Amino acid sequence: MANIRPNRYVLESSDGTIRVDYETTSFIGQPILNLTHGPGGPIRHFAGSQIRTRNTEIGTLVTVTTRLTTDTGSTSFSVLIPAISLAAVADSKTFATEAILTSHTGPDSVPSTGVLETYTFIPLKGEATFVLTLLEPVTGALAQAAKT
Repeated sequence: MANIRPNRYVLESSDGTIRVDYETTSFIGQPILNLTHGPGGPIRHFAGSQIRTRNTEIGTLVTVTTRLTTDTGSTSFSVLIPAISLAAVADSKTFATEAILTSHTGPDSVPSTGVLETYTFIPLKGEATFVLTLLEPVTGALAQAAKT
């Protein structure tokens, strides 16, 4: 039985107002995250270094900054991706997880003391799959050539 790690995660909140489409790599070799927040809201696109990942004991935390100011703080959106193993390339797994919307205060925020971050937890359900990108055959061929 194969042990394939998914590279695409499509998640949605129960009311459909939050949708996340996250790929760990793309045809240009970097991660991509598309986020829809709000009913009929615009799709926010993030790529490469705009996406921060941290492996933890409870899964991979994937974070993007959704609002940034120099004085009054910022907002970030994070989603926790659990470890998932697929039996075959065509396999998929459904799962539930949480997104975390974090409001960070800035140096000019009022009040300037107290709790500096607040969290909103958003339950998500979705599917993990493996998708082949145009980069996969190229990197596979390069890896094979390096072995010889």
